[in-house]
This record gives sequence, C-alpha cells and structure tokens, in this order.
Amino acid sequence: MRRITAFAGTAAVLTPLLLMNAGSASAAASSSLTVSTIGRDGKSVSSGPQAVNVKTHDLYYLTSGKATKLPKGSYDVIVDVFNTRDDTDTLGAKRVTVSGGSKTTIDARQGHAVKEALSPAAPSGYDQLLTVNLCTAGSGEVSAWAGTGGLFVIPSSLSTVELAYGSTWTPDSGDGRGPVYVGTGVHKKGLPSGLSATFHQSSLASLKVTARGGPQTGRSRVEITRNSSDICQASSARVDTEATLPYGFTAHLTGGSWQVSETANDYVYGPTHQYSAGKSYGITLNRAVWGPSGDLPYTWGSGHRLYFGDIGMFTDPVLGVPGRATTTYKLTKAGKSLSTKSHQPVIKSAGWYTLTEAATRHPLHKLAAGASSSKATVSMHFYANPKATDQVRGYLTRFTPVALDSSDRARPGATTTVDLGMLRNKPSDPEVRQLSDTAKKVRVWASFDGGRTWHAETVKHAGSAWTTAVHDPKSGTVSLRSTVDDSHGDTTTTTVVNAYTVS
Repeated sequence: MRRITAFAGTAAVLTPLLLMNAGSASAAASSSLTVSTIGRDGKSVSSGPQAVNVKTHDLYYLTSGKATKLPKGSYDVIVDVFNTRDDTDTLGAKRVTVSGGSKTTIDARQGHAVKEALSPAAPSGYDQLLTVNLCTAGSGEVSAWAGTGGLFVIPSSLSTVELAYGSTWTPDSGDGRGPVYVGTGVHKKGLPSGLSATFHQSSLASLKVTARGGPQTGRSRVEITRNSSDICQASSARVDTEATLPYGFTAHLTGGSWQVSETANDYVYGPTHQYSAGKSYGITLNRAVWGPSGDLPYTWGSGHRLYFGDIGMFTDPVLGVPGRATTTYKLTKAGKSLSTKSHQPVIKSAGWYTLTEAATRHPLHKLAAGASSSKATVSMHFYANPKATDQVRGYLTRFTPVALDSSDRARPGATTTVDLGMLRNKPSDPEVRQLSDTAKKVRVWASFDGGRTWHAETVKHAGSAWTTAVHDPKSGTVSLRSTVDDSHGDTTTTTVVNAYTVS
C-alpha cells in the first residue's frame, strides 16, 4: 500500500503561505490545537493532520499528538489515519473551534469501508486498487489508496468537504498488455456513510493505446490521468502501465477528460481529451517522425523583439509536448550575424531574416542504437517587422510515413508514402496576430547515409494534401528534408535525421 498526505501541486504553491502563516501564528496566536488519531485497532497512530481556517482558507500542517499554535477561529481538520499494524487507511474530517488549548480526536474505528465494484466483474487474475481524495473547500487535501478491504471513510455532514473516489482493475501479470478498467466518481458536500459504487463496463469509454518503438526505445511507462477543474477529482484515479516497446493495451475509463503521458527515453505528454461514455477511441504514441512542433517565431512591437525560443524540435505528433534537446541558434539579416544569446533578441529594422535551429536529442535516458529522430534542423527565411506584434509567415513540415510496423520500420526495398503536414500553429498569446499565408511550393529530399548526401523525391499535391513516395534502401535509416515556399516569399526547410529505419 502507498499513500500521500497532500497533492503535490497544491503543496508547492502553498509553501510560501505556510511559512508565513506558521511564523505569524507562533508570534501572535495564544491558541493552539492538538489532534490525536486512533487506528482501527483502538491504539494511537501517528499522522499528519491538516487544519484549514474556514474564514481565511489558510492551511496549516500539524503533527498528531502535538500542540500547534493557531489563530483563534473555526477550522476544518482533515487527516489520513494510516495504521501500519493492520495495514488500513481511514480518512476523516471534523470542524473544530480553536480558542485556548483546544483538543480533538479522530477515531478510525468510526470509519465505514469503501466498496467499489465493476459490472460485469473483471476477468480472473486482476488486482483492484481503491483510491480516495478528501478535500476541503479551502486548500487542504489528503489522499489514500489500498487494496480491497483496506480503505475506510468516517462519515461527516460538513458541506465544506468532498470525497473523490476511484478504482483501477489491472492484470496481475504485470506485462502492461491486458485491458485496464478505471472508474471514478465524487461525493459532494460531506463524507458518505458507507461508500458503495458500481461501475458498469457498458458506461465506460474505451481507449486503445498503441506505443510504438522508434523515437522511444526500451522500457516505457504510459500513464492516463483524470483531468478536472475540480482538483480533488483530478487525482482520483489513473492508469499506470509499463512494458518494453512496442506494446499496446486498452483502457476502459469513466467518461470525462483524461490526459496521456509517456516516460521512456523522454518524458512527453499530450493535451486533455474528452472521452464519452460507451464510445471507443485510439491513440498511437511514438509514431515516426518526431520533428518540429509547428510553433513559429513572432515579433512583439512594444519591445521591438523577435521571440523564437525552442520550437519543440522533437515532438510526438499525438502528444505534442517535445522531448529534451540540445539546440543551437543562428540569426542573420542581409548576411550579418545577429545576437542569439537571448531567445528574444531586439531587432532594429524591418526586413528579411534567416533563423537556423539545430537540435540533438538529449533525453532523460540514453537512446538505443538506431533510435529514430536523433537530430533535427529548421532553417527559416522570413520577413519580420519589429514594430508589429505578428507571427512570422512560413510552414514547418511534419513527416508522417505510412504503413510502418510497430517499431517504425519499413520493409527493405519498399516504397514508403510520407504525408507532408504543413504546420503553422496558432499563436498561444491572443495579442499576437497570425498573418494569412498559403503553401505555394514543396520540395522533398531523402538521405540514406545519415544526412551526408540527399536525393530529390517527387512531391504530389491534391487539394490541401502534400505527399511524397520514398524508395527505401535494403537496410539502414531514412532521413527526410522538406523546403516549403509560401505565397509571400518566405521559405522554411525542415530536416529530421534518422526519421525511420529499414530492416
């Protein structure tokens, strides 16, 4: 069993406040609060209660059995009573008026069992993990998780607390490939007198996750986390599976917002998606090619600056958040090199600029030999006006090879169709104007020797789609390069070395 006593993000935000409150309380408060906690076996248990001032929402961390100085007032006290002697977790909440030397006791023997079921039941050989989050209307949160029969909640009528709950059923084989079932829910305004919930499989959304090998290699950990504007529900349940790439599994989830992330050579995560009950979805991670994200430089008129930064040189096409890279920059105007010590240099005049970004993967864990998408460059020739707040024109290329296998490999001597996505993301800052633009001409080259020599490929254009067909070698790797000319004279060249392998 594992447990936590506070949501990490909340704790990080509140640290300065807690230190300030602790100092002011010890200096000015003549009142104190002592919270004692008793386990389900009737013996005293050490714990870390939290006290939230009902009026100010200030949060204080306490130690059970010890008096903590607090300003006078009403407090919601919440706690996870974890008893190592019988391996049980009990969550409780109590309203306490602090004046003088106040004391209160939270007794886990008053807790009622948390029961959550799946209908129809999960197949044999599955383990169930129960999770509960107890939150206050202010800033406090305590969480716990346990196997069947190990989790309890003390009933409370306090309208300022709520309980988010969840359950995950995973195969005990541990190979990360069997289907996973996740149910979540919330009890508002108080703590229930016995929580018993049943999640029906027919009401769950099905998300098929395919994790390829290629840009990521070796062991991969895929997580699917609940996302909600209610922070208590956001961490109520999750899918956490690990296996050697390539692999896949299906997660059956309570309908709502969920986010997928992966930790392997790089840690990457995607945007939140809404999954509807009873519907089926699919997502493919590590699909070749990891390349530029599609974010373009922009000017900011009030400071006469050009903002270019790191445009996400190694970005999973689905997840969208780039892996780590070591990147160098070169900015020139009329052949003269300009400063790139800052990602937001001052540019003095309107005109044509050339920006080159060259990046090498710098992952959390070493890439295996032959891993794809190891190096990338972007060279942009664009017009910029430092007095305007505009995104520059141009198109980055997303290379999407079709019909590769689960390790992002093409068959020896095959012809691989590569879709050429014209990327030009909308600026994240609403004050930055996106100028109109059209891709006018696209040229593509392929290299079979790691980018030393390049061979021109034929490009086809139909409607808004651009494609090319690469005649693959008998073995080795294929690198890809594309140059896009737009209707205003801007030119962007995107290169990804070792885009995919052939074997």
